[in-house]
Amino acid sequence: MPAMKNKIASALIYLFLFVVPAFAEEINAQKLLEQVDDNLWANTKFISGRLIIDNGRKVRTLTQDSWMEGVDRSYSHYKSPAREKGTKMLKIGGQLWMYTPRTDRKILIAGHLLRQSMMGSDLSYEDMMEDHKLSHSYSATLEAFEEFGGINCAVLHLVARDKETTYQTRKAWIDPDKHIVLKEERFAKSGKLLKRIEFRDYGKIDHRLFPRTMVFRDMLKEGTQTTYKFDVIEFDVEIPEKYFSQSILKR
Repeated sequence: MPAMKNKIASALIYLFLFVVPAFAEEINAQKLLEQVDDNLWANTKFISGRLIIDNGRKVRTLTQDSWMEGVDRSYSHYKSPAREKGTKMLKIGGQLWMYTPRTDRKILIAGHLLRQSMMGSDLSYEDMMEDHKLSHSYSATLEAFEEFGGINCAVLHLVARDKETTYQTRKAWIDPDKHIVLKEERFAKSGKLLKRIEFRDYGKIDHRLFPRTMVFRDMLKEGTQTTYKFDVIEFDVEIPEKYFSQSILKR
């Protein structure tokens, strides 16, 4: 029996010293991040979905339609509940405009306001605006392999190429076989954990694997989470030019 235990111990040592590092060498972190981007990103997108906001005391649901073009232009229109119905958001480059029917005026959300909670959710306005290729904005290195959701994930450490980027570092748990991200953590310049996101319910849409659900947690709050459910997703759609004009921000 002692001899058998010694053999098992030797086999485990061999596995961790030689097999796991060899597997790690086969993973090109930047290439893997590019493959993840190919799943998530398209020239244009249409999404109809629900934001389910749980602030720890009550849960409310917002429904919205969103159109996105590249990394610079997006337009969202909120359909319910009654309090938010008719609210519109327009992103052009680095600017975000918001129209609310209650005030019947549009406002420019800029600077530190972009980092505030959007409609009481766990997402900031900046989070909602984000639709860029991570492989273009971040340099990736393989940090470890770690199990998450029953998958042996490659954990990538991402460092922003631009010092002005809000999240200077990120960690992403990626299925190395399917090239999909399962979890992500976003950090401030100080290294403080700000956001944790889980990507769930992946399904095939055209040639892509895309999550139907994203769960956001603001780590600076307690007992809150926001679930973003995508009911309709369409890639490479034709978007009317009027959707990216400030004239759309009217009642």
